[in-house]
Amino acid sequence: MTATTIEPTTLAQTATVNAFEGRFIWVDPRELVVDAFNHRKTRGDDDNGTEPDASLIESVIEFGVTTPLLLRPQTGAQDGLLGVVFGQRRMKAAVIAAEHALAAGQPIRLVPAIVRDDLRDVDDEALSLSVVENIHRKQATALDVLDAAEQLALMPVGKMRKQRAARALGIKPEEVAAAPQAAKLSPHALREANTAAFDLVDMADYHSVENLGGALTALKQAKKKDTEAGDSSRGHWAHALAELRQKQKDEQERTRLIEEFKSKGVPVVAWNAHREHGTSRALADLVTDIGNPMTADLHQKCPGHAVALVPGDTEVEWLCTDWKRYEHELTDQKAAAAKAPKSTPEQLEAVRQVRRYNKAWRTARDVRHEYVRQLCAAGGEANDATWILILSTITGTSTAYGRAASRPKTDLISAFLGVKDPNEDRSHWDRASDPYGPLIATTAKARRWRLLLAQVAAMFESEVMHDGAWRHVDKDTVTWLGYLKEQGYKLSEVEAEILAEGIKKHQPAKKKSRK
Repeated sequence: MTATTIEPTTLAQTATVNAFEGRFIWVDPRELVVDAFNHRKTRGDDDNGTEPDASLIESVIEFGVTTPLLLRPQTGAQDGLLGVVFGQRRMKAAVIAAEHALAAGQPIRLVPAIVRDDLRDVDDEALSLSVVENIHRKQATALDVLDAAEQLALMPVGKMRKQRAARALGIKPEEVAAAPQAAKLSPHALREANTAAFDLVDMADYHSVENLGGALTALKQAKKKDTEAGDSSRGHWAHALAELRQKQKDEQERTRLIEEFKSKGVPVVAWNAHREHGTSRALADLVTDIGNPMTADLHQKCPGHAVALVPGDTEVEWLCTDWKRYEHELTDQKAAAAKAPKSTPEQLEAVRQVRRYNKAWRTARDVRHEYVRQLCAAGGEANDATWILILSTITGTSTAYGRAASRPKTDLISAFLGVKDPNEDRSHWDRASDPYGPLIATTAKARRWRLLLAQVAAMFESEVMHDGAWRHVDKDTVTWLGYLKEQGYKLSEVEAEILAEGIKKHQPAKKKSRK
């Protein structure tokens, strides 16, 4: 490799700090390679700005490269070569200019470069420098940063070095961790997410639901609400994402069920909320010839044997498509109901409301559990509200706490503490006698409250916040949701409504006394 080293000049005796260790050289551009961690890459037909345009090529042919490239020694298969950390377009333009010169029988121009020997094998810093250089030139795109963050996430370097590199890239450490998942977005979804100003954590979440209709709109609206509310915990986002994931899970399960029924030769018919007025009837409404409840197994040989799926859900309804023709009989209750007036629109809406509330209540649970896990992972001392909740619960006379304490379940407590359930592989009769002994022994005194909060939270979630809790709101529901809200948890729509109803029911406003 042709190279000329220029000795550093002596500076005046003033206080100085070296920014880096390097040496200046002149080098043949044809002998350079693009460093593996130069963040600007070609994606399919998109050169991502890595190819020099005509004006740059013309300038280099006329005047040569006037701004030094940044190089570092390569390792592995390219050991002995110098790789371009930044200045890739200038290097390519110089190679083209060299080819023009040789074709014209003229000498080639060397290019100026700074070699960073200290960056040999230091991939994370080389990557950061590559991105930063282009960011400062305002040429890097969000996709460039994503590529860089993805590479950084996969590097076997320490946490502190990754955090330092993340700061250099202008992103948060959690975005680095999310980058590999965000990079899986399709090109179209990636452009949509970028236009919506999603960060890399947002993009990673969006990837999990990108194929679901309306997902982008729902997440954009949630992000807007969080921004307007100044909610750094992304509460609206968390609930919107949970609802989308549940919807996606339901759609996948519906597809699986339909394919399974069809493979077994069971017709799948449209669901009908008013089946009692038509020819078809749910098997739950029918009895066998001898008066026993009709089941799918007992009915499968009937020509009218079929199944329907509740819209937007995975609930299966087995039915007979023509129960009168195939001489089935109604249960006594349904036979009596058949003689009664038809259901009013209000009654039908009440049934639909129950379905909606049941689903929304279950969906909010995952978001709530994740927030409780974050509370139990907090450092330092517990605040007053947390101690009041813990002490009033374990010293009170709540039957719910008594039931929970008498059951040897540790799954929820473990989940909230972020540890493996010590009873996961044990039978009901072979439970660990001191399941959290090792954790207690290694937990600092100032943080032992976390174990108590996890136990109290597990009680509320298992005994109080069950599927039907929204129907009959009790004081414990108000206490738990009120505490979480006070701690910063963003209530879902159904949780906020139930809490308001509970407060009105159990904590009525005091009447003003007459003077």
